[in-house]
Amino acid sequence: MRIGVLWTGLSGYLNACLKELAGREGVELFVSHRAPVSEAPFDESQFGWMRNRLMWRKDSELDALHARLEEFQPDVLMFAGWAVSAYRSASKAVAGKALRIMTMDNCWLATPKQRLATWIAPSYIRPLADAVWVPGERQAVFARKLGFDQRQILRGLYCCDQRNIETVHTARIAEGRPVPRSFLFVGRFVEDKGIDTLVKAYEAYRASTSAPWPLVCCGAGSLRSLLENKPGIQIEGFLQPAELQSRFGAAGCLVLPSDFEPWAVVVHEAASAGLLILASENVGAVVHLVQDNYNGYIFGGKDVRGLASLMARVSASTDKRLDEMSRASHSLSLQFSPDRWADTLLYVAGQSRSK
Repeated sequence: MRIGVLWTGLSGYLNACLKELAGREGVELFVSHRAPVSEAPFDESQFGWMRNRLMWRKDSELDALHARLEEFQPDVLMFAGWAVSAYRSASKAVAGKALRIMTMDNCWLATPKQRLATWIAPSYIRPLADAVWVPGERQAVFARKLGFDQRQILRGLYCCDQRNIETVHTARIAEGRPVPRSFLFVGRFVEDKGIDTLVKAYEAYRASTSAPWPLVCCGAGSLRSLLENKPGIQIEGFLQPAELQSRFGAAGCLVLPSDFEPWAVVVHEAASAGLLILASENVGAVVHLVQDNYNGYIFGGKDVRGLASLMARVSASTDKRLDEMSRASHSLSLQFSPDRWADTLLYVAGQSRSK
Protein backbone atom coordinates (compact mmCIF):
# COMPACT_ATOMS: atom_id res chain seq x y z
CA MET A 1 0.00 0.00 0.00
CA ARG A 2 1.43 3.36 -1.06
CA ILE A 3 0.61 6.18 1.38
CA GLY A 4 1.35 9.83 0.68
CA VAL A 5 1.55 12.19 3.66
CA LEU A 6 1.39 15.91 2.90
CA TRP A 7 2.20 17.75 6.12
CA THR A 8 3.30 21.12 7.41
CA GLY A 9 6.01 20.97 10.12
CA LEU A 10 7.15 17.49 11.14
CA SER A 11 7.66 16.79 14.83
CA GLY A 12 8.91 14.03 17.08
CA TYR A 13 5.45 12.64 17.70
CA LEU A 14 4.47 12.38 14.03
CA ASN A 15 7.89 10.90 13.30
CA ALA A 16 7.10 8.07 15.74
CA CYS A 17 3.74 7.43 14.05
CA LEU A 18 5.22 7.42 10.57
CA LYS A 19 7.98 5.05 11.65
CA GLU A 20 5.35 2.66 12.99
CA LEU A 21 3.40 2.92 9.75
CA ALA A 22 6.47 2.41 7.57
CA GLY A 23 7.34 -0.71 9.56
CA ARG A 24 4.08 -2.41 8.61
CA GLU A 25 4.29 -5.07 5.90
CA GLY A 26 3.78 -3.80 2.38
CA VAL A 27 3.63 -0.09 3.24
CA GLU A 28 5.50 2.47 1.15
CA LEU A 29 5.61 6.14 2.20
CA PHE A 30 6.05 9.47 0.48
CA VAL A 31 6.23 12.45 2.86
CA SER A 32 6.09 16.15 2.00
CA HIS A 33 6.79 18.56 4.87
CA ARG A 34 7.92 22.05 5.73
CA ALA A 35 11.46 22.47 7.08
CA PRO A 36 11.84 23.03 10.86
CA VAL A 37 11.31 26.63 12.04
CA SER A 38 13.05 28.65 14.75
CA GLU A 39 10.31 28.31 17.39
CA ALA A 40 10.25 24.52 16.97
CA PRO A 41 13.77 23.67 15.77
CA PHE A 42 13.46 19.90 15.60
CA ASP A 43 16.65 18.18 14.53
CA GLU A 44 16.01 17.50 10.84
CA SER A 45 18.29 14.45 10.86
CA GLN A 46 15.70 12.47 12.83
CA PHE A 47 13.57 12.40 9.67
CA GLY A 48 16.44 11.14 7.52
CA TRP A 49 15.13 7.56 7.58
CA MET A 50 12.36 8.60 5.16
CA ARG A 51 13.70 7.53 1.78
CA ASN A 52 11.01 9.28 -0.28
CA ARG A 53 10.63 12.81 1.03
CA LEU A 54 10.08 16.37 -0.18
CA MET A 55 11.11 19.06 2.33
CA TRP A 56 10.12 22.65 1.55
CA ARG A 57 10.54 26.11 3.06
CA LYS A 58 8.45 28.24 0.71
CA ASP A 59 5.25 27.41 -1.15
CA SER A 60 7.09 27.84 -4.44
CA GLU A 61 9.20 24.80 -3.58
CA LEU A 62 6.04 22.70 -3.76
CA ASP A 63 5.98 23.04 -7.56
CA ALA A 64 7.68 19.64 -7.67
CA LEU A 65 4.90 17.95 -5.69
CA HIS A 66 2.66 17.07 -8.63
CA ALA A 67 5.43 15.19 -10.45
CA ARG A 68 6.49 13.38 -7.27
CA LEU A 69 2.94 12.17 -6.65
CA GLU A 70 2.50 11.20 -10.29
CA GLU A 71 5.54 8.97 -9.92
CA PHE A 72 4.50 7.60 -6.52
CA GLN A 73 0.85 6.84 -7.41
CA PRO A 74 -0.55 6.79 -3.84
CA ASP A 75 -3.36 4.50 -2.74
CA VAL A 76 -3.95 6.84 0.21
CA LEU A 77 -3.31 10.58 0.41
CA MET A 78 -3.31 12.14 3.86
CA PHE A 79 -2.99 15.93 3.89
CA ALA A 80 -2.97 18.70 6.49
CA GLY A 81 -6.06 20.92 6.30
CA TRP A 82 -7.13 23.04 3.37
CA ALA A 83 -4.79 26.04 3.66
CA VAL A 84 -1.87 24.84 1.47
CA SER A 85 -2.90 25.37 -2.15
CA ALA A 86 -0.50 22.72 -3.50
CA TYR A 87 -2.05 20.16 -1.17
CA ARG A 88 -5.55 21.10 -2.29
CA SER A 89 -4.51 20.65 -5.90
CA ALA A 90 -2.90 17.30 -5.12
CA SER A 91 -6.06 16.06 -3.45
CA LYS A 92 -8.19 17.06 -6.43
CA ALA A 93 -5.74 15.35 -8.79
CA VAL A 94 -6.07 11.95 -7.10
CA ALA A 95 -9.87 12.03 -6.67
CA GLY A 96 -11.26 8.62 -7.54
CA LYS A 97 -7.77 7.11 -7.62
CA ALA A 98 -6.80 7.24 -3.93
CA LEU A 99 -8.49 7.45 -0.56
CA ARG A 100 -8.15 11.11 0.47
CA ILE A 101 -7.95 11.82 4.21
CA MET A 102 -7.86 15.43 5.34
CA THR A 103 -6.49 16.10 8.82
CA MET A 104 -7.55 19.00 11.05
CA ASP A 105 -7.13 19.98 14.69
CA ASN A 106 -9.42 23.02 14.82
CA CYS A 107 -11.87 23.02 17.73
CA TRP A 108 -15.31 24.43 17.01
CA LEU A 109 -15.37 27.94 18.54
CA ALA A 110 -18.10 29.48 16.36
CA THR A 111 -15.78 32.28 15.22
CA PRO A 112 -16.70 34.29 12.11
CA LYS A 113 -13.90 32.55 10.21
CA GLN A 114 -15.19 29.12 11.19
CA ARG A 115 -18.76 30.04 10.30
CA LEU A 116 -17.50 31.13 6.89
CA ALA A 117 -15.77 27.75 6.54
CA THR A 118 -19.08 25.94 7.14
CA TRP A 119 -20.76 28.08 4.47
CA ILE A 120 -18.12 27.40 1.82
CA ALA A 121 -17.48 23.79 2.86
CA PRO A 122 -19.87 22.17 0.32
CA SER A 123 -17.96 23.64 -2.63
CA TYR A 124 -14.50 24.37 -1.21
CA ILE A 125 -13.68 21.78 1.49
CA ARG A 126 -15.82 18.65 1.17
CA PRO A 127 -14.80 17.98 -2.46
CA LEU A 128 -11.20 17.64 -1.26
CA ALA A 129 -11.62 14.67 1.06
CA ASP A 130 -13.31 11.31 1.43
CA ALA A 131 -12.70 11.29 5.20
CA VAL A 132 -11.36 13.58 7.92
CA TRP A 133 -8.99 12.63 10.75
CA VAL A 134 -9.15 14.66 13.96
CA PRO A 135 -7.53 14.39 17.42
CA GLY A 136 -10.75 14.19 19.46
CA GLU A 137 -14.31 15.25 20.11
CA ARG A 138 -13.87 19.04 20.10
CA GLN A 139 -12.57 18.75 16.55
CA ALA A 140 -15.21 16.21 15.53
CA VAL A 141 -17.89 18.83 16.26
CA PHE A 142 -16.31 21.13 13.67
CA ALA A 143 -15.87 18.26 11.19
CA ARG A 144 -19.58 17.50 11.34
CA LYS A 145 -20.39 21.16 10.71
CA LEU A 146 -18.17 20.98 7.61
CA GLY A 147 -20.36 18.19 6.25
CA PHE A 148 -18.54 15.00 7.27
CA ASP A 149 -20.81 12.34 8.72
CA GLN A 150 -19.91 10.04 11.61
CA ARG A 151 -18.60 7.26 9.35
CA GLN A 152 -16.19 9.68 7.70
CA ILE A 153 -14.66 11.05 10.92
CA LEU A 154 -11.59 9.29 12.34
CA ARG A 155 -10.28 9.99 15.85
CA GLY A 156 -6.81 9.84 17.37
CA LEU A 157 -4.86 11.94 14.87
CA TYR A 158 -2.30 13.12 17.41
CA CYS A 159 -0.32 10.88 19.72
CA CYS A 160 3.17 10.89 21.15
CA ASP A 161 5.85 8.20 21.12
CA GLN A 162 3.91 6.61 23.97
CA ARG A 163 5.83 3.37 24.29
CA ASN A 164 9.20 5.09 24.73
CA ILE A 165 8.04 7.94 26.96
CA GLU A 166 6.17 5.69 29.38
CA THR A 167 9.45 4.01 30.35
CA VAL A 168 10.21 6.88 32.74
CA HIS A 169 6.94 6.10 34.56
CA THR A 170 7.39 2.34 34.64
CA ALA A 171 10.99 2.78 35.86
CA ARG A 172 9.83 5.01 38.74
CA ILE A 173 7.21 2.46 39.74
CA ALA A 174 9.64 -0.46 39.53
CA GLU A 175 12.23 1.37 41.63
CA GLY A 176 9.68 2.58 44.19
CA ARG A 177 10.64 6.23 43.80
CA PRO A 178 8.21 9.02 44.74
CA VAL A 179 6.81 11.42 42.16
CA PRO A 180 9.38 14.22 41.66
CA ARG A 181 8.27 17.45 43.29
CA SER A 182 8.77 19.77 40.34
CA PHE A 183 6.50 21.61 37.89
CA LEU A 184 7.21 21.54 34.16
CA PHE A 185 6.16 23.70 31.22
CA VAL A 186 6.93 22.51 27.69
CA GLY A 187 6.00 24.65 24.71
CA ARG A 188 6.77 27.73 22.67
CA PHE A 189 7.36 30.91 24.65
CA VAL A 190 4.63 32.84 22.84
CA GLU A 191 1.44 34.63 23.84
CA ASP A 192 -0.96 31.81 22.90
CA LYS A 193 0.75 29.53 25.43
CA GLY A 194 -0.28 31.75 28.36
CA ILE A 195 3.29 32.57 29.41
CA ASP A 196 2.16 35.72 31.24
CA THR A 197 -0.43 33.71 33.19
CA LEU A 198 2.18 31.07 34.00
CA VAL A 199 4.66 33.56 35.43
CA LYS A 200 2.09 35.49 37.48
CA ALA A 201 0.50 32.31 38.84
CA TYR A 202 3.86 30.81 39.78
CA GLU A 203 4.90 34.02 41.56
CA ALA A 204 1.62 34.04 43.52
CA TYR A 205 1.97 30.35 44.34
CA ARG A 206 5.58 30.75 45.44
CA ALA A 207 4.67 33.70 47.70
CA SER A 208 1.95 31.70 49.44
CA THR A 209 3.81 28.40 49.94
CA SER A 210 6.52 27.62 52.45
CA ALA A 211 8.17 24.90 50.34
CA PRO A 212 7.38 25.72 46.70
CA TRP A 213 8.26 23.36 43.89
CA PRO A 214 10.60 24.68 41.18
CA LEU A 215 9.20 25.39 37.70
CA VAL A 216 11.26 24.15 34.75
CA CYS A 217 10.40 25.72 31.38
CA CYS A 218 11.46 24.04 28.14
CA GLY A 219 10.96 25.80 24.83
CA ALA A 220 11.89 28.77 22.67
CA GLY A 221 10.16 31.93 21.59
CA SER A 222 9.86 35.69 21.79
CA LEU A 223 8.54 35.80 25.38
CA ARG A 224 11.54 34.09 26.96
CA SER A 225 12.37 37.34 28.77
CA LEU A 226 9.19 37.01 30.87
CA LEU A 227 10.62 33.84 32.39
CA GLU A 228 14.16 35.04 32.94
CA ASN A 229 15.53 36.01 36.37
CA LYS A 230 12.42 34.82 38.21
CA PRO A 231 12.98 33.00 41.54
CA GLY A 232 12.29 29.29 41.21
CA ILE A 233 12.02 29.31 37.41
CA GLN A 234 14.63 27.38 35.44
CA ILE A 235 14.79 27.76 31.64
CA GLU A 236 16.13 24.86 29.61
CA GLY A 237 15.37 26.04 26.08
CA PHE A 238 14.05 23.84 23.28
CA LEU A 239 14.69 20.13 23.79
CA GLN A 240 14.74 17.41 21.15
CA PRO A 241 12.42 14.41 21.73
CA ALA A 242 15.15 12.22 23.25
CA GLU A 243 16.10 14.99 25.68
CA LEU A 244 12.49 15.61 26.69
CA GLN A 245 12.09 12.03 27.89
CA SER A 246 14.57 12.51 30.72
CA ARG A 247 13.07 15.92 31.55
CA PHE A 248 9.64 14.32 31.97
CA GLY A 249 11.25 11.77 34.26
CA ALA A 250 12.52 14.55 36.54
CA ALA A 251 9.14 16.33 36.86
CA GLY A 252 5.94 15.62 38.73
CA CYS A 253 3.36 17.91 37.16
CA LEU A 254 2.90 19.54 33.75
CA VAL A 255 1.50 23.08 33.75
CA LEU A 256 -0.10 24.29 30.51
CA PRO A 257 -2.00 27.60 30.83
CA SER A 258 -2.63 28.10 27.09
CA ASP A 259 -4.98 30.81 25.84
CA PHE A 260 -5.36 28.84 22.60
CA GLU A 261 -4.37 25.22 22.05
CA PRO A 262 -6.33 23.04 19.59
CA TRP A 263 -4.88 19.85 21.11
CA ALA A 264 -1.37 19.86 22.72
CA VAL A 265 0.49 16.57 22.25
CA VAL A 266 2.62 17.52 25.25
CA VAL A 267 -0.37 16.58 27.44
CA HIS A 268 -0.22 13.04 26.06
CA GLU A 269 3.54 12.97 26.51
CA ALA A 270 3.22 14.10 30.12
CA ALA A 271 0.45 11.60 30.85
CA SER A 272 2.52 8.79 29.31
CA ALA A 273 5.38 9.74 31.63
CA GLY A 274 3.03 9.66 34.60
CA LEU A 275 2.95 13.39 35.30
CA LEU A 276 -0.01 15.07 36.92
CA ILE A 277 -1.48 17.72 34.62
CA LEU A 278 -2.69 21.25 35.26
CA ALA A 279 -4.15 22.58 32.02
CA SER A 280 -6.45 25.39 31.00
CA GLU A 281 -9.87 24.70 29.57
CA ASN A 282 -8.55 26.04 26.25
CA VAL A 283 -6.39 22.94 25.72
CA GLY A 284 -8.21 20.55 23.41
CA ALA A 285 -6.60 17.41 24.84
CA VAL A 286 -8.09 17.90 28.32
CA VAL A 287 -11.36 16.34 27.17
CA HIS A 288 -9.60 13.00 26.80
CA LEU A 289 -6.50 13.19 28.98
CA VAL A 290 -7.29 15.25 32.10
CA GLN A 291 -9.93 14.31 34.66
CA ASP A 292 -10.37 16.70 37.57
CA ASN A 293 -9.05 15.35 40.88
CA TYR A 294 -8.10 12.07 39.15
CA ASN A 295 -4.88 12.82 37.31
CA GLY A 296 -4.85 16.61 37.48
CA TYR A 297 -7.04 19.71 37.34
CA ILE A 298 -8.52 22.01 34.70
CA PHE A 299 -8.70 25.79 35.22
CA GLY A 300 -10.06 28.75 33.28
CA GLY A 301 -7.99 30.55 30.70
CA LYS A 302 -6.02 33.50 32.15
CA ASP A 303 -7.13 32.50 35.66
CA VAL A 304 -3.97 33.40 37.57
CA ARG A 305 -5.50 32.89 41.04
CA GLY A 306 -7.06 29.59 40.02
CA LEU A 307 -3.81 28.21 38.66
CA ALA A 308 -1.82 29.41 41.69
CA SER A 309 -4.31 27.69 43.98
CA LEU A 310 -4.08 24.42 42.04
CA MET A 311 -0.28 24.51 42.10
CA ALA A 312 -0.47 24.85 45.87
CA ARG A 313 -2.96 21.99 46.05
CA VAL A 314 -0.71 19.70 44.03
CA SER A 315 2.47 20.55 45.93
CA ALA A 316 0.72 20.02 49.27
CA SER A 317 -0.31 16.47 48.29
CA THR A 318 1.25 13.49 50.00
CA ASP A 319 3.58 11.16 48.13
CA LYS A 320 0.82 8.53 48.20
CA ARG A 321 -1.70 10.86 46.59
CA LEU A 322 0.80 12.03 43.97
CA ASP A 323 1.57 8.40 43.12
CA GLU A 324 -2.15 7.61 42.70
CA MET A 325 -2.62 10.54 40.35
CA SER A 326 0.56 9.68 38.44
CA ARG A 327 -0.70 6.15 37.80
CA ALA A 328 -4.06 7.57 36.72
CA SER A 329 -2.35 9.83 34.17
CA HIS A 330 -0.47 6.90 32.71
CA SER A 331 -3.66 4.87 32.41
CA LEU A 332 -5.36 7.67 30.45
CA SER A 333 -2.36 7.92 28.12
CA LEU A 334 -3.01 4.38 26.87
CA GLN A 335 -5.91 5.67 24.76
CA PHE A 336 -3.43 6.79 22.09
CA SER A 337 -0.29 5.20 20.63
CA PRO A 338 1.59 4.99 17.31
CA ASP A 339 0.36 1.38 17.03
CA ARG A 340 -3.27 2.46 17.20
CA TRP A 341 -2.52 5.39 14.89
CA ALA A 342 -1.17 3.07 12.19
CA ASP A 343 -3.99 0.58 12.79
CA THR A 344 -6.59 3.32 12.25
CA LEU A 345 -5.12 4.48 8.97
CA LEU A 346 -4.56 1.00 7.56
CA TYR A 347 -8.02 -0.23 8.57
CA VAL A 348 -9.75 2.66 6.82
CA ALA A 349 -7.51 2.21 3.78
CA GLY A 350 -8.32 -1.49 3.70
CA GLN A 351 -12.03 -0.81 3.94
CA SER A 352 -11.78 1.62 1.04
CA ARG A 353 -9.94 -0.94 -1.11
CA SER A 354 -12.57 -3.61 -0.47
CA LYS A 355 -15.42 -1.46 -1.81
